Amino acid sequence: MIHARWHGAWCWEDVATRLRQAGDDVLVPDRAGYDALRDLIAAQPEPVVLVGHSSSGMTISALAEELPRQVSLLVYVSAFLLPAGLAPPDVMRDDPDSILAEHIVVDPASATMTVSEPEKVLFGECEPERARWAAARLAPEPLTPPPVPAVRGDFGGVPRVYVECLRDRALGPATQRRMYTRLPCRHVYELPADHSPFLSTPDALTRHLRDAAARAS
Repeated sequence: MIHARWHGAWCWEDVATRLRQAGDDVLVPDRAGYDALRDLIAAQPEPVVLVGHSSSGMTISALAEELPRQVSLLVYVSAFLLPAGLAPPDVMRDDPDSILAEHIVVDPASATMTVSEPEKVLFGECEPERARWAAARLAPEPLTPPPVPAVRGDFGGVPRVYVECLRDRALGPATQRRMYTRLPCRHVYELPADHSPFLSTPDALTRHLRDAAARAS
C-alpha cells in the first residue's frame, strides 16, 4: 500500500491492521522513492496487489508497466488513473468539487508546499480527533515531486479496480469518474468517504480491498 504526498505509512495503519488480522500479508513503505518501491516489489516471492492513494496512482501505474509479472492487480483509491501524456493538472482543471488548489500553501524559502485546513480538505468525514491526529502528521512536500517514469498507458496488462470516494473534496467524485470511465476498470467500488477512506471508513475500505484481491486470485 503506497501513500500519497504529504502522508506517510501512518495513514494506512488502521487498514493494514485489519488486513493482517484477516490473514493477509501487508507491506506499507514509508516515504519510499520509486526505485526503492520497485526493488521491494521485485523481491517479493509472489505477485503483489498494489494499492495507491491519490498521487501514488501514478506510481502504481508506472510500477505495473515496469514489473508486470510481479503485480497481480492495481487498486486506485481516489487516485490519479491517467493515460500516457496526461498529468494531474490536466484532469484537475475542471474539477467542480475540489477545494485543494485554494488550500495549497507554498514556502518559497524551502521550496516546499503544505495543505492548509487539512481537516476540511482531506479528512472532512473523519472524527474530529482523528482528523486532528492525521493533520498533525502531514509533512511538507517539495514543489517538484520526485520523478516517476512516464507511463505508456497499457499498465503492463495488469487488471485494475477503482475505489471512488463520493465525498472527496481534494480529488472530486466527478474527476474520479472521468478517469475510470476513460480507462475502464475491472470493478468500481463506491465509498461515502472523504479523500482519506483509510481513516474515515477503514472497515469498508478493508472489505473492498479484500474483495478486489480475491477477484484477482
